[in-house]
Amino acid sequence: MDAAAARVAGEHAGIRVSTVLSRDEATESLLEAAGEHGTVVVGSRGLGGFSALLVGSVGLRTAARAKGPVVVVRRVAESAGRVVTAAVRDDSDRSALMYAARTARLHGASLRVVSVWLFYQNVGSMATVFDDPSAVVAEAESKATARMVDPVREAFPDLTVTVETVRAASVAGALLEAATDAGLLVVGAHKPAHRIGHPLGQVTHAVLHHAPCPVAVIPRG
Repeated sequence: MDAAAARVAGEHAGIRVSTVLSRDEATESLLEAAGEHGTVVVGSRGLGGFSALLVGSVGLRTAARAKGPVVVVRRVAESAGRVVTAAVRDDSDRSALMYAARTARLHGASLRVVSVWLFYQNVGSMATVFDDPSAVVAEAESKATARMVDPVREAFPDLTVTVETVRAASVAGALLEAATDAGLLVVGAHKPAHRIGHPLGQVTHAVLHHAPCPVAVIPRG
């Protein structure tokens, strides 16, 4: 720990680095250290020999229980660009969006906002419609996402912001593709009321395991 702290302090002058050796359970220790407003950063320590998996049980439990941001980091690809990708769905993702905007501005990066929507292919065969229903839904989704992004543009006028509204069969798959060249992917933490199975929502769970870049999980609300 002393060697790691010395290396960080040497590479990032001006940042105070301290160490704590805790004998408590890992997740409890991290959450206690972060408190109400701190950010927890964990590395990639998934076990079992699956190289495609990003995060182990400590990271998942911490992201599921934290009241503040949790950032999960593994080796950043050399092809990663200066882009922060934010995944948004509805108004409960505003905190994640603002976090992404602040991070992009801090690092001189651009912000890419991605909203993914699903549309069942058989809807058109179930009812007679005059307009293409997928086009109607796409327009509504685009307008809803634009309304979410407008406050970000106002708060960060110098930040380059692009918006993508994507129709896909898999939300997680679309987000992973959108993060291919990103330096950070920001997602809102959907935490099911009944935590049977995944402690996080299925999309967040999948993204944490397979993202090609660091992932920031922000509590929704």
